[in-house]
Amino acid sequence: MKQYLFTGRGKNALKKLFIQKAQATVTAEMELLNLKIQYPSQFQNRINSLPPSPLYLTDNTNLVEIMELISGLFLSQRVVTHAGTKSPLTEIGRAFEHLFNIKLGDVHKKHESVIKRKPSKVTEFLDTLRKAIAEESKKKGYL
Repeated sequence: MKQYLFTGRGKNALKKLFIQKAQATVTAEMELLNLKIQYPSQFQNRINSLPPSPLYLTDNTNLVEIMELISGLFLSQRVVTHAGTKSPLTEIGRAFEHLFNIKLGDVHKKHESVIKRKPSKVTEFLDTLRKAIAEESKKKGYL
């Protein structure tokens, strides 16, 4: 592609400068595409190429139960980003998806389904976890 270097002034100065910058952008994009063709593995999304987690949930664990954990962590603001800001619900959900090899779908809808459950069921899974820890502690003589 032929490149023009424009440094003048005049009636069409801005138009010529715009064309010059547009040509530079197209040239850079073409170089990037050529590199992607030559070295495709270098341009793969690293997040999707992570090895799968060795952890899986049992068949009797449903996704709403996992959403209790995710919602609790999100609402408690105990999970932060690398910059120290409050982690978005979607990021926490994505981490659990990778951790347990699951697909949650729309985490915001599932979060709402946890929040609007009946009072006796709103933390049902968390209560089950608390009970399991208390029983183990009692069994080992700590309580």
